[in-house]
Amino acid sequence: MGDYIRRLLIAAIMLLFVCLLFLGGKQSEAKSLSISERTKGWIWPSDGIISDLFYSRNGNHKGIDIAGEMGYPIYAVDNGKVTKSYLSSSYGNVIFIKHTNGMETVYAHLHTRFVKEKEKVNKGKIIGEMGSTGNSSGVHLHFEVHKNKWTATKKNAVNPILALGKVEVGQSVHAAQRKKTTIATNGKQGKVDSDR
Repeated sequence: MGDYIRRLLIAAIMLLFVCLLFLGGKQSEAKSLSISERTKGWIWPSDGIISDLFYSRNGNHKGIDIAGEMGYPIYAVDNGKVTKSYLSSSYGNVIFIKHTNGMETVYAHLHTRFVKEKEKVNKGKIIGEMGSTGNSSGVHLHFEVHKNKWTATKKNAVNPILALGKVEVGQSVHAAQRKKTTIATNGKQGKVDSDR
């Protein structure tokens, strides 16, 4: 009888290890998804012209800038929950949204904020209006993407181009469009594939 119980315990322990390996593999698989895979289906946060890119200004710019007109609508790029919505001395009127894929986005220098902390938002919801508040030299949206969460050191910042598609300074982007984006560089117009 003792030998039977010992074999049963060994089998149970082996089954437990196999289950843990399987579950651990699934979790690491989810964590290993690329930024473009995690953000598939995101939309541009505003209409406008790309005026600055990630990592410019000696590597200190941790987002992209989209220039436009005062009051242009700012959209949630995907479903999520507002983690912060306040007036910052540097970001001006700013909104932070935590998305279901674990990413956190930042929308800064807004003229007006339409959402409050803990509010759930759907992709495409107008969350504010473009402005020039905080440390801003003109009307634009400063947009950041962070893996997991935003930190003051911005150690989790990733290039928004990885989430939204390749763009260049001077290129026109449109919040409602995803697959094709009209470009306007040096007065020439054309189409560019902005899919990841």
